[in-house]
Amino acid sequence: MSASSLLPYAQAVGTIAAALGLWISAYQAWRGRKVATLQHLQEFMKAMNEREAALSATKDDLAKQRHAFVEFMNFLEIYAAAVNTKLLVGVAREIVEDKIVDSIVEVMITPQWHDDIEQSIRSPTTYTHLGRFIRKRRPAINSQADAARKLANAA
Repeated sequence: MSASSLLPYAQAVGTIAAALGLWISAYQAWRGRKVATLQHLQEFMKAMNEREAALSATKDDLAKQRHAFVEFMNFLEIYAAAVNTKLLVGVAREIVEDKIVDSIVEVMITPQWHDDIEQSIRSPTTYTHLGRFIRKRRPAINSQADAARKLANAA
């Protein structure tokens, strides 16, 4: 048997090996994305908890509380932008979207924050992504806010 007669077999084996390598690379990339998504969700929840805790911890100092609230609103703006521009997908998008909606409802039913929101608007582009997020989900937000108000009144 000559080397030239083995060439088709070598090419077939090389093609199979390349295909297998491509599949393994694709699988690793897919798994990497899953891990990265989980890490981003954990970071989001940690950062959200920190901002909520900062709001609670500053109840006795109005200036600090206002600063914590503006930071909270800026945080919501960033993640609203991520949802609006489809930077987040799948379950990550669902979880972040639900948490933003919950936060918006809390702000809506707490009138003390309304003036702080107006005072924190520095330009026509302040909170534009949050505004777009709210407009797209207005019925769900209003429904949830109504339910929250009823629950608060019943208590």
